[in-house]
Amino acid sequence: MKKMIVAAAFAVVFSTTAFAQGTVKFADVVEISGGGAVVGSNWKNAIDLAVSEINAKGGLLGKKIEVTHYDTQTNPGVARAQVQKALDGDPYVLFGPVYSGSAIVTQALAKQNEIAEFTGGEAECPIGCRRNSGVALKIGHLNT
Repeated sequence: MKKMIVAAAFAVVFSTTAFAQGTVKFADVVEISGGGAVVGSNWKNAIDLAVSEINAKGGLLGKKIEVTHYDTQTNPGVARAQVQKALDGDPYVLFGPVYSGSAIVTQALAKQNEIAEFTGGEAECPIGCRRNSGVALKIGHLNT
C-alpha cells in the first residue's frame, strides 16, 4: 500500500507547476488521537517512512519532501477544519483522513481546491456523489 500511495503522489507532484520550489509539501490529516488513533498512527508512520526513504535517495527530482501532520482527533468536524488549515499551507497533495466520516466531509474541500486527496475511508459513496468524479482517491483495505 505504501508504494501505491507514493506512486500516486509522484503523479500529482509532477503534474504541478509549483514543483519548481525548493521542497515538495505534503499534508497528512489523520486520526492521531481519539478512537481512530491506532489506525491513524499506522497511516502516519507509513507516510513518514515513505518520505524518509524517498528523501534519503535524493527526494523527488532533487527536491526534499516536507510532510506536515494534522490531528483530526477522530472527529469529522475537526477533520474538516484541519484540512482547511492544511490547504492554507499550499501542499501538493493531501493524505487522509482514514475514517470514512471524516473522509466524506473533507473531499469537498479537496475538490474545491483542486488538490488530490488520498483517503483510507471504507464508507460507501454518499448520496449524490459519483465515484471518480473529483480528485479524491480512496485507498481501501484489500480483503484477501
